[in-house]
Amino acid sequence: MKRYIAGLACAATAVLGAPALASTAHAQAADPITALKSQFSSGRGVNFVDTTKVQGTQGNMVLVKRTGALQFGPSGISASDQTAQLRFKESDFEGLLMEDGEDEGFSKVIRGLAKPERVVRIKNTTYVSGGVMGEFMPADKTWVRFPDGLLGLTGTMSQFVNVAEPATLKALLAHATKSAGTYSGKITFGELNKVSPWFRASMGAPTAKTAKTVVSWKLFLGSDRLAKRLVTTYSGAGSDESAVTVDTRYTGWGSKVTVKAPPADQVADLKDLEEGAETATSIPLLGN
Repeated sequence: MKRYIAGLACAATAVLGAPALASTAHAQAADPITALKSQFSSGRGVNFVDTTKVQGTQGNMVLVKRTGALQFGPSGISASDQTAQLRFKESDFEGLLMEDGEDEGFSKVIRGLAKPERVVRIKNTTYVSGGVMGEFMPADKTWVRFPDGLLGLTGTMSQFVNVAEPATLKALLAHATKSAGTYSGKITFGELNKVSPWFRASMGAPTAKTAKTVVSWKLFLGSDRLAKRLVTTYSGAGSDESAVTVDTRYTGWGSKVTVKAPPADQVADLKDLEEGAETATSIPLLGN
């Protein structure tokens, strides 16, 4: 993608007091995609907070809370750093923990679900610390490297619609209903998979069935035409009676953000993890 410097000529003319062109500058600022692209500068970014709730036959519950930051480059998102915590305690899983001699790998997964997971992603490489994968880490390592750029276990349960991606924002707005500074609409997993690297890193490739999953969304913009809040809702996996809602708040557009890879001597590869780590890959995901 090319780097856009929106409204430069109009801004210069406005300083010279040319009112005829001031309306043109305002029109450019009113375009959410142009406003987003104007943020793409190396070392700058935006902060976000996600809250994921599940509504089912037994009522509502907060499933995950995640805080993080996106770092931009000239073409868009270049890196991200987020920490998420499932809203469980280890004691909530007491009935599922194995006795000595049974499947210790499964017990580690259960214990890991109750611990925070941090995910650092730089281009297409992801580093994960804590959470489920932390239970299988070699003694001298604190991070594990994923070369395919996936956003960790908690990424599948957090906000997978990323309005800081121009292609994703464009796809949302293409068929949106607008009211003042608010847009709303619907989009499918399949459509998101085609345009959004963030969706693919969060959820993986959808099956033919899950590609049809419909996501209802509502986007709130500030006076600068940048996202303040995004709320998405979709049906949970395997049930027509549960609904998953993710509420994301954005703050600090244009603030300094620096995401660095962890020290190399603290990073393990997947092949270095302890036996049983593959158990984590069998955990059911919300959208699959």
